[in-house]
Order: sequence, then structure tokens, then C-alpha cells
Amino acid sequence: MNITIILFMILSIAFQVVGIALVPTTSGFTNPIPTLLSLASFCLGVFFMARISQAGVNLSFFIPLLAAGIPMASIAVGILLYGEPASLAKIGTLLTACTLIGVANIL
Repeated sequence: MNITIILFMILSIAFQVVGIALVPTTSGFTNPIPTLLSLASFCLGVFFMARISQAGVNLSFFIPLLAAGIPMASIAVGILLYGEPASLAKIGTLLTACTLIGVANIL
């Protein structure tokens, strides 16, 4: 896997997390500027997913990776930006789920 693919994965996760982080500011997609920024971020995230696929990376590799990375980063955003509670049980459950996704990808 070359550096371009790694960069595309990072960008895909980053843009999707930005889109998720902006959703509360959209007021249910009624506030135009945050709505456009959120939707544009999601579109860019999917664009980079398409580029990863076009580069020949197996779906069975990159989809589980993104499926683990995006929720973890989104939870960090919720805790750091929106002051959501971060109990050990919540974090432990999420880390366990991400680990299981990784193990399932190896099988």
C-alpha cells in the first residue's frame, strides 16, 4: 500500500468526521451554510473512498478500516467539541467493537 492510498484513507475519514461534526450546527439541515459544508464534507469523504477503490484496494480491507476509524474519531469529536460524557464502559465497548472489526477482516 503506497502513501497515496494512506493519504486518501486519512482524508476520507477526516472529511466524513468533519461532516458528522457539523450536523448539529445544521439545525436539521435548515441552516444553509453549515448544511452545505456538512454535505460537501460527506461528498469529499465518499470521493476519497471511490479513489481508494479505483486504486485497487480490496473493499474487504478498507471498508472495515473506515467503519472502525470514523466512529472512533466521531466519538472523540463528541467528547472534545460537544462535551459528551466519556465513561470507561463507553470507550471500552467501542474499542472492543473496533478490535472485533479488525479481527473479522483478518479471517
